[in-house]
Amino acid sequence: MKRFMVAAAMLACACTPPATENTPNTAEPSLPGVTLPIADQAGNRMEALSQLSERWCTGDGVWCAVNDGAGVTVTKGGAVVGAVGVPESEEGHEWDSWPVIVRVGRDDNAVLVGITQTIRQMYSGGGGEATQLVLYSVHGGAANEVVRMPLSASSDVRACFNPDDERQRAGACHDQYTFVTRISLDESVAEGAPRIVLETAAGSYPGRVTRNADSLEAPALTQADLVWAHDEMCSYRRTYAQGADGLYTPDQPLPPCTDYLEP
Repeated sequence: MKRFMVAAAMLACACTPPATENTPNTAEPSLPGVTLPIADQAGNRMEALSQLSERWCTGDGVWCAVNDGAGVTVTKGGAVVGAVGVPESEEGHEWDSWPVIVRVGRDDNAVLVGITQTIRQMYSGGGGEATQLVLYSVHGGAANEVVRMPLSASSDVRACFNPDDERQRAGACHDQYTFVTRISLDESVAEGAPRIVLETAAGSYPGRVTRNADSLEAPALTQADLVWAHDEMCSYRRTYAQGADGLYTPDQPLPPCTDYLEP
């Protein structure tokens, strides 16, 4: 049986200051953590789930979720109020439960719960994975998908196959790609449904590389090249709001960022 990922108060990487045009960030991409719970002015709350016997529940024990390997069952006050079914995973695909819940409004009759879907791919000398978050609205006995958003990704692409390759690459044989996110609530919301804030940071190593070109065909690397390059396009902030159809959409389209999100 699959279990929830361990819930933690800090839901992101350790803090590294973002790059600027004049002070490039040479560290692997990361973002400051999110400290839960978070509440907006309309009474919507984002909380971590913690283990209570075989269930994972809110701190007051009102809302709980059970991952039975085939899906997630959501209960309120011990009564089942919705269930998220997950199809059997294909090879290289897996899913898990998101250890966070969003309680909607002051009447506390609806929640947003999530699952994570991860795709893994192996390469000759490397590999990659990308995870997306799928959120469901649970209300009135039904669970409906409302949004999908990127959650994390990392890849090690290409390799050195002989000493000449190692010299060409200054020992940095893999092209590395990292994409991280920070998910929180828009605390300025004064009424209505919660708005979800997605912040991302992305970068590549060594320096600016792309999966559309063979790095071994580029000029030989030097020690000065062995830094992380901040990807401005794929480091962004979006706010997701609920539409009349109940679905959540971002305030601007997301860039494709296929170097990171397609392992």
